[in-house]
Amino acid sequence: MKLDSIDGSLDGVKVKTPKGVVGYWKSQWDKGVWLSDGKTTQIYPQFVDNLSDCLQWEVTEDDIN
Repeated sequence: MKLDSIDGSLDGVKVKTPKGVVGYWKSQWDKGVWLSDGKTTQIYPQFVDNLSDCLQWEVTEDDIN
């Protein structure tokens, strides 16, 4: 399933980026998305050219990497 099929908040949704990065969606800004590992408070940026491209990311059950 892709993110564009989710109604409502994306906070806490486990996603897989096109580069294979798996994490929980925390927030976004105009240049990317913050992902977390779901265990700590640390967040990691995932930079994108166009924020709307993130809607094509996969919702996944894969292990966090």
